[in-house]
Amino acid sequence: MAAEKWPGSQLSREVEVEDLSSQYDPNFHRQMGVEADVVLRVGMMLMGAGTSGYRVLRGMKRSARALGFDHLDANVGLTQITCTFHRGDSFRTVIARTHSPAVDASRIEALEDLTHNHLYSGITAEELSGMLDSIESDVKKRWSVWVLSTAAAVACAAFAFLNFFPVQAVGLVALAAFVGQFVRYEVLHQHVHQIGGIIAGGAAASITFFILIELLGFAGVVEPSSLSSGYVAAVLFLIPGFPLFSALIDIARFDFDAGIARLGYAFTVIFTATFTVSMVSWLTDLSPDPPVPAPDTRWYLLASVASFFGIAGFAFLFNSSRRMVLVAASVGTVANAVRLVLLELGTTIYFAAFIGGLIIGLLGAVASQKARLPRITTTVPAAVIMIPGVTMFRAVYYLNDGQMDQAVANVATGLMVVGAIGAGMVFARLLTDRDWALGRLIDFDKEIPRKKPA
Repeated sequence: MAAEKWPGSQLSREVEVEDLSSQYDPNFHRQMGVEADVVLRVGMMLMGAGTSGYRVLRGMKRSARALGFDHLDANVGLTQITCTFHRGDSFRTVIARTHSPAVDASRIEALEDLTHNHLYSGITAEELSGMLDSIESDVKKRWSVWVLSTAAAVACAAFAFLNFFPVQAVGLVALAAFVGQFVRYEVLHQHVHQIGGIIAGGAAASITFFILIELLGFAGVVEPSSLSSGYVAAVLFLIPGFPLFSALIDIARFDFDAGIARLGYAFTVIFTATFTVSMVSWLTDLSPDPPVPAPDTRWYLLASVASFFGIAGFAFLFNSSRRMVLVAASVGTVANAVRLVLLELGTTIYFAAFIGGLIIGLLGAVASQKARLPRITTTVPAAVIMIPGVTMFRAVYYLNDGQMDQAVANVATGLMVVGAIGAGMVFARLLTDRDWALGRLIDFDKEIPRKKPA
């Protein structure tokens, strides 16, 4: 096995080639290596855009079949893909790695469109590589730092309203979240490690919130202690909803290589964010004690509006197109409205979360097909609004404060709610995706178009 540099990329790879036939043909293996590399590039781009391991594997297998491989075995993780390509008596094993997990819904859409609609039997590695070059050059970050910061402000303000924070706190949450996302963007733009961006964004948002309530208190406008708990809502833009739900979907398929890796990444981000904010709260005496819920008919009407704009805000952060934002927000608003009604009727928060996830999965399957969008780009943003992010931040605060009963209760609640949402989405996938339910991937014996589609 030899280590090689991937041309034109910072990805590292290792290659093992073996020929079981009686004669070795260097030209054959050179061409096989070129074709294997471009298939692996498809997988790395899909994985790097944040889609599930199942979709990465299907995209790679479609590409390998179009290029004439007989079989492909692959293990997909969070930052690494190991795959073996078979053609006749020869095989080639390649390992590729990247060190920067990300989420890019627009790139997922472009790559899924490529692997579903633009591959044909006889396509060359050069042609497929050119298509990937076009995606890399044309599918850029859609939104500026100002749009993303505004999206984070809207999303966190919606979260604050849905968690019964006072109106004054909702406005302060929006301002603090704007500052936090702006700082995180600028830090990451300087190529600082993601952990550094999370720390900077979380600290900036919570400190900004503290400064704002202190200034208002000094001016005699409000009593700071009455709004101090709002800081936990100001940092909810840091919650990694996309990898979290992608992980649960992969684990449901027993794809532990991809699922556990993504789950570990999500928990690392969550712990970093919550620990950072808990340190700020310890220094500033901010307390996350929950407000007392007081919903009425008017609140429920406004909750639907808040759900729509909250989901839209998170979708912008995932680099979604306007069409994705609209579909995800519509699907998520219906699901969250039903969840809130169930809670009002006295069901447990876990049952309500499960039904919410189920509705997102069912509606998302129909809506994404009608809008010709990858399912994950509509269902995952729609589900983020139901994540108990405030509970997660309170758990670490109470842990830091030595209140173990409160900490354990919040941890258990957060895990159960996230699990219930994921279970609902998985059950919907079983009902609406026959290939996923039956474990079908790609049949290499199946005929595909033999000429380039018009």
